[in-house]
Amino acid sequence: MKVISYNIQFGRGMDGAIDLVRTCRAIRGADIVCLQEVDQHWKRSGERDQAAEIAGLLPTYYHVYGSSFDVDASAHSAHGAVVNRRRRHGNMILSRWPISSMRIFNLPKQHFADSFNMQMTFVEAVIDAAGGALRVYNYHAGYLRSEERFEQVECLADRFQRSPHEQGAWSGKPDIDGDDWSNWRPAPAMPRTALVCGDFNASPDTEEYRLLIERTGLVDCWSLVDAANQRVTTLKHAPSPDKRVSGKVDHIFVTPDLRDCVKAAVIDDDADGSDHKPVQVVLDLARQGFSDR
Repeated sequence: MKVISYNIQFGRGMDGAIDLVRTCRAIRGADIVCLQEVDQHWKRSGERDQAAEIAGLLPTYYHVYGSSFDVDASAHSAHGAVVNRRRRHGNMILSRWPISSMRIFNLPKQHFADSFNMQMTFVEAVIDAAGGALRVYNYHAGYLRSEERFEQVECLADRFQRSPHEQGAWSGKPDIDGDDWSNWRPAPAMPRTALVCGDFNASPDTEEYRLLIERTGLVDCWSLVDAANQRVTTLKHAPSPDKRVSGKVDHIFVTPDLRDCVKAAVIDDDADGSDHKPVQVVLDLARQGFSDR
């Protein structure tokens, strides 16, 4: 199984051009993909629905999209009718296998009067992968201050720990007063086995990175196969006055039952469709089954 996490910066490469074709070229062939910074209806990206465009460019994948930043972008038609539209910015998960359920969780947000800050989120999906179901999380942390990221990591860790116990999109008996809310299907699984991917805006030497591992028991795939090079960067630029983060800030974590399955973890230095580089992990799931335990 090949997993990719990629902050695509709404398809804008270091050359300033927005090109979702080259974005998709960098992820084609993966089994599970977590994308951050996918736009819908922004002027900077041509007022287009990038989630729909990516889905169209990768038609063999199942997909879900979860927005964090969500504000009005409506207009009026020539006849005065409201054309309802939202300007959104969020995370997308694509999978070779069906995505049986998904949930969206907003992360804590702080106000900084001297800096632009926006609502961030993470998406939880349950994927019916070959061999069994697993949870996949697509997370994007704030880029401004570690104080905010501490709160966001706590939120992620709390939801991550609670999900197997509270179950997923729905659970329990399928009907309310005779109405079948299950659509005649069994409740989706909420397995303990999981992948946690995303742009954490925190390198391995930060306190928020260490807090996530302490709270969840997750294992960084990179530390299993290339621990000597933890300081390699996933960014294509030096820190700017607005974005004061640096180093390897994009990560893929696994639950401990998958640690022996991790065979490779690499950064795609050739991908040129963003200010971030994609992180790729290869797992050999044939060596160890996973289930709903």
